Amino acid sequence: MPFLVHLEKVKPRVAEKIVRDSFNTRGASWGKTVGGTQARRNRQPRWTLKAGDGFYPAQHQSYAGCLAVAAELTVQAYEMVGAPACPNEAAQWLPKRPVPNSGICPICKLPLEFAEFDLAVQSKAAIDTDHLNPTLERRHVTGNVAFVHHLCNTTKGDRSLEEFEEWMAGALQRDGYQVMKPK
Repeated sequence: MPFLVHLEKVKPRVAEKIVRDSFNTRGASWGKTVGGTQARRNRQPRWTLKAGDGFYPAQHQSYAGCLAVAAELTVQAYEMVGAPACPNEAAQWLPKRPVPNSGICPICKLPLEFAEFDLAVQSKAAIDTDHLNPTLERRHVTGNVAFVHHLCNTTKGDRSLEEFEEWMAGALQRDGYQVMKPK
C-alpha cells in the first residue's frame, strides 16, 4: 500500500493499526464458549466471511473495499493534531489530500491527537476504530469507519451516531439541561 509507506517508517504501530482494522474483523470481543475458550478465531480477513456465517454480510468486505477503508483511515491519521505531514508520495494514493490538524472525533467533536496512538498498551487504546452506524447491513464501508476516542466509542456502544445523540439529549434533559437540536 503505497499510501502507508511513510507511516510504516515514522510510526509503524499506526500503520499496523490501519491495516489490521481495515482488513480484519474485530479482535477479542467475539465472546466465549461454555468452556471459556474464544468462540472463534481472533481477527480474520473480512473477505473470507461467507453467507451463512453469523457475521456476514455486516462484517464482510471485499479486498478492494478494505483497501479503500485503509486509505480513508490513513487520511484521518494524517489529519490528527500533531500528525506528521503527509508526503506527496503518499497523498497521491489517497482519496483526498489530508488537511493538517483538522481531525476530530465524529462522536464528541473534539480534536483527535496523533500522540494518543502511543498510549495503547495490551489492547487498551486511547484511539479506537469505530463503525459510526453499526446497524447498517454492510457496515465496513468508507464513510462509516472512523478513528474515535476510546471513551467516546465505549460510551456510544452499538448505537448509531443519531441514536447516541438522541440518547445523550434525553439523559441531559432528564438531568434538567435544556437541549437544542442543531440546525
